[in-house]
Amino acid sequence: MKHDTLAKLPKRMSVGRKAVRLWPLIVGLMASLVITVSLVRAFAEESLPFRDPYTGETGEEWEEISTIHDDLTYALALAAGFSVTDSITLQIWDQLVDSEQIGPGDSISYTNCTGGAFYPTPDPDDVCGRRIHSHAIWPMWDSMKDENHAVTSRFGPYSPFFHFPHDNDRDLGALHDWGWGLTDTLVGYEAYAWGGPAEYTVMQASCLYTRTAVITTGIQAGSLEAFATYLHSLADYYSHRECIECMDNLGMPWATHTLTGYPPCDYNPLNPQPNDVHGREFYTYTDSLRTDEAIQHLYGELVSRSLQREGTCYPVSMDTPLMTISGSPTLSETLYTFVHAWDFEHPYQRRAQCDSIAAAVLAQRLPSRRIWLPLVMR
Repeated sequence: MKHDTLAKLPKRMSVGRKAVRLWPLIVGLMASLVITVSLVRAFAEESLPFRDPYTGETGEEWEEISTIHDDLTYALALAAGFSVTDSITLQIWDQLVDSEQIGPGDSISYTNCTGGAFYPTPDPDDVCGRRIHSHAIWPMWDSMKDENHAVTSRFGPYSPFFHFPHDNDRDLGALHDWGWGLTDTLVGYEAYAWGGPAEYTVMQASCLYTRTAVITTGIQAGSLEAFATYLHSLADYYSHRECIECMDNLGMPWATHTLTGYPPCDYNPLNPQPNDVHGREFYTYTDSLRTDEAIQHLYGELVSRSLQREGTCYPVSMDTPLMTISGSPTLSETLYTFVHAWDFEHPYQRRAQCDSIAAAVLAQRLPSRRIWLPLVMR
């Protein structure tokens, strides 16, 4: 393992990246790489296609989404007091951290791949020394939708930073300050792995390397888009919390999912199950408690942002009854239902629950009255 600091070099695209990649041309290895690449999902995509919040259009040709990152973000933003337009922005840009690009089929309706950039890949001869490094294991550039600009990609060098963040100043602290606009610079880290002919995964890699880097995202610090990106990583922290702890205890420089051997990280995205490490984040499993925690933290951040910045309505408290929903449950109770009433295989019910929360909030929330400081001081 090795860690280095990348100076503030000019960002530029790597030229001829595909031409210099060494991919073993055997089916077994490719299958292993596909599995490795996909093992970065948190609050995993469910069998539910994206629904365009502006048009209502949806269908099998749209990307699958996470109801946590997508539908629930919209409902929570409305409850926190954001306008419909700003709530949609938060919803879309939260999901884009995973999706990179969203659209029906080959079309691109929404993307966060605008203006991002990567540093040139380090030379494994320089960073690996005598450790075997005959082929690249991580990042997986070919699996990205835009290998030149998709900095939040789950398959790129910044994947562990955005999707397996630690709850510390380096990771979530940096994302928080950038998302809130407390700093214009997002400092994170890159992750790379190389291995020998029989090494296919990050866990097997002979040479693991990280380096600190100033990330060019193409997203304005402090904007709603940046804030939504931070919210996604915050949710991913809760989703991956036990896996991150497991990998830290193993001495791994960054966290990753595995297929066997380490239960907190055991997840196969090619065959998701209601009782796997991410499936248990819903329904009556003990693991779903971290989903409750994530939602509470996300809502707290949204309320704080709404009150300090863009909010147009008073936030709805967790104890407020939502009158248009049968039985008038409180906001807290409706969120509990969202998490615990249905297992992983019932995302349509969760989407319907989010729709009912959004409609109830819109029907009863009150416009806020802002007192502008310059007027008060006159």
